[in-house]
Amino acid sequence: MKRFRLTPAAKILCLVLVLAIAIFAVFKSGIIENDLAPKPAASANAVSTTTKNDSKPAVTTADDDTINLSLDEWIGWAPILQSAGGLTTQPGSIFDQLGIKVNINIINDATQSSNALISGDLQAAGYTTNRVAFLSQKFKEAGKNVIMPFYTNYSYGGDGIIASTNFADISTWPNARIGVPSFSEAETLVAWFVQKSDLSAADQQKILDNLIMFDTPDDAAKAFFAGQIDVAATWEPYLSQAEESTNSVIVFDTTASSTLIMDGIVFDADWAAAHPDTVSKFIDGVLQAESLYKTDFDSIRKVMPMYSTADDASIAADCDHAKLANWADNMEILTDTAPQTYNDMCAIWESLGETVDRDAVNTIFDTTYLEALADKYKSNTAVTNKVEVTQEQKAAAVDYASMLTKSCTVNFVPDTAKFLDQAEAASTLNEFVEIAKTLDGAIIQIEGNINQVGEESEAGKQLSYSRAQTVANYLTSQGIDGSRIVVVGNGNTKMIGDPNTEEGKTANRRTDVMFKMIEN
Repeated sequence: MKRFRLTPAAKILCLVLVLAIAIFAVFKSGIIENDLAPKPAASANAVSTTTKNDSKPAVTTADDDTINLSLDEWIGWAPILQSAGGLTTQPGSIFDQLGIKVNINIINDATQSSNALISGDLQAAGYTTNRVAFLSQKFKEAGKNVIMPFYTNYSYGGDGIIASTNFADISTWPNARIGVPSFSEAETLVAWFVQKSDLSAADQQKILDNLIMFDTPDDAAKAFFAGQIDVAATWEPYLSQAEESTNSVIVFDTTASSTLIMDGIVFDADWAAAHPDTVSKFIDGVLQAESLYKTDFDSIRKVMPMYSTADDASIAADCDHAKLANWADNMEILTDTAPQTYNDMCAIWESLGETVDRDAVNTIFDTTYLEALADKYKSNTAVTNKVEVTQEQKAAAVDYASMLTKSCTVNFVPDTAKFLDQAEAASTLNEFVEIAKTLDGAIIQIEGNINQVGEESEAGKQLSYSRAQTVANYLTSQGIDGSRIVVVGNGNTKMIGDPNTEEGKTANRRTDVMFKMIEN
C-alpha cells in the first residue's frame, strides 16, 4: 500500500482543524457554556456512581453570589426547581425576587458531583445523609469542609426491599441471592435492616459479604423480576410491582422511617460562610416553593427527562413518596435526627469496608442559616417524625406479620407485672427504643404472656395485658409516642416453654415487643 507524507503546510492546516474541533467540543460539552443539559437518570433517589454525564458544572469566581448546584433526578428536589423556574433562575421566579441566582446542574453521578464540589466548580450539591457519610472521607482528604444546613425532603415509601415469597422471612436470607446498587442509599438500607435484625452476627456478616452489586436500583429490580436474585433493594415503581405480584412481597419500605433516607443540600463551608445571606435566601426560596410541590409540575417535566412525558397524576403520585421538610422539621432534623443518622450510616459504611470521617458529625449540621429565617418561619410545626395511626390500623395490626427486624423479650416475676430483672429489662428495651426512633413510621406491638396450665382465665389474660402495659409505659417514658403502641394480652395462648419446668415457666412469663408496618 502506498504511503503519503504530509507537507509542512498540510501539517499546519491539520493542526488548525484539530484545534477548531477541540474548541467546538468544549463549547458543546458545557465546560464553557453555562446551560447544562439534563441527563437521563437510571433511577430516582440514590445517585449512581456509574451513570454517565459528560457535562461539567459552570465555573464561577470565588466572590460571585451565584450558587452552582448539582441535583439528581429525584422528585423531592422539585421545590428547588420551582423556586428557580428551571435550570437557571428565571425572571420573576422566587429566587429572582429574593435577589439570588441559582444554576442547577442535573448530575446523576455522585463521583462527578463531589469532584466538582471539591474543585470549586460547584458551591452546593444535593445528597442524602447516607451519601454524605460515604463521601466524608473523600472531602476530608481533599481538605474540603462542607456543611449541610438544609433538608428538603425524606423518602416516604419511595425506597425499600422486595423479596420472592420463598425469602420473605429474613431467617432465610443467609442462603439468598441479594442484589443491591453499589455504594448507594439502597445498600445502606439493606445493611441497616440486616444489622438490626435478630439474626446471629455470623449470619449477618454472611449476608453482607455475599451481596450482589448492581450499578443502579433499576438493574437490581430487573434482575429480581427476571428470577436472577431472590431479594433486591430498589424503589418505585418496582415496589408497587412486587406488591401486585403473587410471587413477591415488600419486606420493608421507607414509610416505616422518615430518617433512613433524607435528602438535603451540602454547601462548601467556606463559600457559605462568605455568603450567609445567599444561603439563607436559598433556603427561604425553597420553603416558599413547597406550596407548589403538588400543583406545578411544568418545571419537573422540563428539567427531568424521566418525567418529560408523565402526566400530572403520575408525578403527584411520586411526590407522595417524598415528604417535604419545613423550617421546624429542619431545626429538629439538624439538631437531633441527622447527627444520629449520620453516625448510624458511618457505622454501616465501616461495616461494609469503607473509611469515613466520623468527626464531621460535629461540624456538618449547621442551623445558622435557618436561624436567620426564624422570625418568618418559627411558627411552623414540625411534622416529619410524626406517624398517624388510626384505631382501625392499630386493631388490624394485631393480625399483621411482624416486620423482619429487631424484636425483644423481657421476663417477669411470677404472678406480677414487675420485671424479673429491672436492669436487664432496661438494657434490652433501650436497644429497642433506639431502633424505634429510626422506625418512626412503624407500629410497635407489645404482647404479654403468662405461664398457666389449662384453660385460659380472665385473670390470666388481664395479667398478660398488664405485663404488656408495663413495657408500653417504659417505652413512652423513653420518648416513644404512645399512639404508635398496640398492647395485647395473650393470656396463656402463646406459651413457648414447658409450663412444668422452671426454665419453661420463665420463658412463658414474658412480654414480646415487635415492629409492624402500617397497612393502608
